[in-house]
Amino acid sequence: MKNRKKRWAVGLLAGFMFILFLCAGTVRAVDPFFHYHAPDPEGEVWFDERYQAAGLLRSQSYETVLMGTSLAANYRPFWFDVFYDTSTVKVTFPNGGFHEFTQALDYAYARQDVKRVIFGLDPNILARPASDAPDQLPDYLYDDKPWNDTEYLFSKDVLLRAVYAAGEKAQGHTLPLQDAFLWDGTMYFSRELALGSYERPEIADKPLPADAFLKDCDENLAVVTSWLEAHPDTEFVFFLSPYSILYWDKMQRLGETDAVFSLLRRTAETLLPYENADLQCFLTDTDTICDLENYADHIHVAGRVTYAMSQAMPGDEYRLTEENYRERLDALHAFVVNYDYEKIFA
Repeated sequence: MKNRKKRWAVGLLAGFMFILFLCAGTVRAVDPFFHYHAPDPEGEVWFDERYQAAGLLRSQSYETVLMGTSLAANYRPFWFDVFYDTSTVKVTFPNGGFHEFTQALDYAYARQDVKRVIFGLDPNILARPASDAPDQLPDYLYDDKPWNDTEYLFSKDVLLRAVYAAGEKAQGHTLPLQDAFLWDGTMYFSRELALGSYERPEIADKPLPADAFLKDCDENLAVVTSWLEAHPDTEFVFFLSPYSILYWDKMQRLGETDAVFSLLRRTAETLLPYENADLQCFLTDTDTICDLENYADHIHVAGRVTYAMSQAMPGDEYRLTEENYRERLDALHAFVVNYDYEKIFA
C-alpha cells in the first residue's frame, strides 16, 4: 500500500513537472516578449508596449530612441532614420509615467550607445502628479539577471500571451516592426470622429490659478533634467504634439488655459538653457490644430501629420529658443483665447 502511494505521489510530481516545463518550453519557443529572440522585422504580433519594449531595446541596433505616450506611437521609426540619418527604436507607453520612461531609458543606455532621444513631452503628463502616474513595467524584463527569467518562463499570463501570439501568427495576423503600435490602420481620422469622441464640458464657475500645475510640472521636469544632466553627450529632442482646437475648447471651458500656458512657459524656461536640449512646439501649428480631419479625438493625430512633424523636427520652423519662446507662446495664447469655438459646433 505504501509503495502504491509513493508511486502515485512520484507520478503526480513528475506529471506536474512535465506540465510546468512544457509551459516554460512553449513560452521559450514562442517568446511573445522577445526576451530571447529578436522580433521578425517582416511580421510579429504586437499587443503590449510595456512588455514588448524591453525586447526591442535588447535586440535592436540603434543610436536614437523615440519615446513617449500614445501620442508618440503613430510614428514609424524609419522616418527618423531618414530625417536624422540615424537608426531608431520606438518605445511608447500609453499614458506613461516618467518613472517608466526613466527605467526604459536606463535600460537602453545599458545596451547601446544612445546618441539621441526624441521624446513626446505632452502637457497632460507634465501636469499630472507623479503619484498618479502608472508604474507598470515588468522589472524582470528590464534587467539582465537570468534568475529573474523564471517570472517569464513560468508565468500563466505569459503562457496565455504565447498561445495568443502563436495563434495569430498561424493565421497571418502580423504587422512589420515599422508598423508596431501605430494608430494608423486601426483608427480613422475625421472631423466626425473627433467631434463624436469629444464630450464638451460645462463651463467652470471660476478659472484655475495660473500656477495650478506648476508644482507637479516642476517635479516631472526634474526627472527630465536629470536625463539631460546624466547624459550630456546625448541630444534630447522634446516635442509638443499638436493638440487640436477641441483641447483648447476644453481648457477654456474648464478655466485651465492660463494654467496650461504657465506650464508651457515653465517647460521652456527649464529646458532651453541646456545645450543638449531641443524643444519643438507643434502646438503652435494653427492650420493643423484647427483642421479636425486630422484627428481621431481631441489630441491624437493622423499619420500624415506625424510624418510632417518628424520631417520638420530637425529644422527650425517649430523650434522654441530662449529668444522666441515667449513671443510664440503668447501668440498661441491669444489665438486660443480669442477663437470662436461655437462655430465648431454650429
